Amino acid sequence: MDEVFIGLGKKSQGLRRKSRKVLRKSPRERGKLGLSRTLQTFQEGDRVAIDIDPSFHHGMPHRRYQGRVGIVVGRRGRAYVLKIPQRKTYKTIIALPEHLKPV
Repeated sequence: MDEVFIGLGKKSQGLRRKSRKVLRKSPRERGKLGLSRTLQTFQEGDRVAIDIDPSFHHGMPHRRYQGRVGIVVGRRGRAYVLKIPQRKTYKTIIALPEHLKPV
Protein backbone atom coordinates (compact mmCIF):
# COMPACT_ATOMS: atom_id res chain seq x y z
CA MET A 1 0.00 0.00 0.00
CA ASP A 2 1.36 3.39 -0.97
CA GLU A 3 1.80 5.98 1.74
CA VAL A 4 0.44 9.44 1.09
CA PHE A 5 2.55 12.34 2.30
CA ILE A 6 0.45 15.36 3.08
CA GLY A 7 1.88 18.79 3.80
CA LEU A 8 5.54 17.92 3.34
CA GLY A 9 6.49 20.94 1.26
CA LYS A 10 8.74 23.85 1.98
CA LYS A 11 7.22 26.29 4.44
CA SER A 12 6.47 29.74 3.07
CA GLN A 13 9.00 32.38 4.10
CA GLY A 14 7.03 35.45 2.99
CA LEU A 15 7.03 38.91 4.58
CA ARG A 16 3.63 38.39 6.21
CA ARG A 17 4.23 34.97 7.76
CA LYS A 18 3.42 34.60 11.49
CA SER A 19 1.42 37.83 11.38
CA ARG A 20 -2.12 36.56 11.92
CA LYS A 21 -2.51 38.41 15.24
CA VAL A 22 -0.29 41.41 14.50
CA LEU A 23 -1.95 42.41 11.22
CA ARG A 24 -5.58 41.92 12.18
CA LYS A 25 -8.33 44.51 12.33
CA SER A 26 -11.04 44.53 14.97
CA PRO A 27 -14.58 43.93 13.65
CA ARG A 28 -15.48 47.64 13.88
CA GLU A 29 -12.43 48.69 11.85
CA ARG A 30 -13.10 46.39 8.91
CA GLY A 31 -13.99 47.70 5.49
CA LYS A 32 -12.55 50.40 3.31
CA LEU A 33 -10.08 52.88 4.69
CA GLY A 34 -11.36 56.44 5.15
CA LEU A 35 -10.16 59.27 2.95
CA SER A 36 -8.83 61.27 5.89
CA ARG A 37 -6.25 58.58 6.60
CA THR A 38 -5.22 58.37 2.94
CA LEU A 39 -4.95 62.15 2.43
CA GLN A 40 -3.21 63.01 5.70
CA THR A 41 0.04 64.96 5.38
CA PHE A 42 3.09 65.24 7.62
CA GLN A 43 5.89 67.78 7.79
CA GLU A 44 9.58 67.03 8.26
CA GLY A 45 10.31 66.54 11.95
CA ASP A 46 6.83 65.25 12.82
CA ARG A 47 6.62 62.18 15.04
CA VAL A 48 4.46 59.41 13.62
CA ALA A 49 3.53 55.92 14.78
CA ILE A 50 3.54 53.03 12.33
CA ASP A 51 0.08 51.47 12.36
CA ILE A 52 -0.05 48.99 9.50
CA ASP A 53 -3.37 48.70 7.68
CA PRO A 54 -3.52 45.05 6.56
CA SER A 55 -6.16 45.72 3.90
CA PHE A 56 -3.81 48.03 1.97
CA HIS A 57 -0.72 46.09 0.85
CA HIS A 58 1.07 48.77 -1.16
CA GLY A 59 3.73 50.73 0.74
CA MET A 60 3.42 48.51 3.80
CA PRO A 61 6.45 48.47 6.12
CA HIS A 62 7.68 45.20 7.62
CA ARG A 63 5.58 43.89 10.47
CA ARG A 64 8.47 44.18 12.96
CA TYR A 65 7.95 47.96 12.87
CA GLN A 66 4.25 47.78 13.84
CA GLY A 67 3.68 50.22 16.71
CA ARG A 68 7.11 51.85 16.51
CA VAL A 69 7.43 55.65 16.57
CA GLY A 70 9.66 57.47 14.10
CA ILE A 71 10.47 60.92 12.79
CA VAL A 72 9.55 62.08 9.29
CA VAL A 73 12.76 62.85 7.37
CA GLY A 74 11.40 63.48 3.88
CA ARG A 75 9.13 62.31 1.08
CA ARG A 76 9.45 59.99 -1.91
CA GLY A 77 6.51 60.59 -4.16
CA ARG A 78 3.44 60.01 -2.03
CA ALA A 79 5.36 58.01 0.60
CA TYR A 80 7.20 59.29 3.66
CA VAL A 81 10.75 58.48 4.70
CA LEU A 82 10.96 57.76 8.44
CA LYS A 83 13.93 57.52 10.78
CA ILE A 84 13.35 54.94 13.51
CA PRO A 85 15.77 54.50 16.44
CA GLN A 86 17.15 50.98 16.76
CA ARG A 87 19.70 50.39 19.52
CA LYS A 88 22.61 52.74 18.77
CA THR A 89 21.69 53.51 15.16
CA TYR A 90 18.64 54.52 13.11
CA LYS A 91 16.70 52.58 10.49
CA THR A 92 15.22 54.26 7.42
CA ILE A 93 11.68 53.12 6.60
CA ILE A 94 9.58 54.16 3.60
CA ALA A 95 5.81 53.96 4.17
CA LEU A 96 2.64 55.37 2.67
CA PRO A 97 0.35 57.58 4.80
CA GLU A 98 -2.23 54.77 5.08
CA HIS A 99 0.15 53.03 7.47
CA LEU A 100 1.00 56.07 9.64
CA LYS A 101 -0.68 57.89 12.53
CA PRO A 102 0.35 61.21 14.08
CA VAL A 103 1.67 61.05 17.64
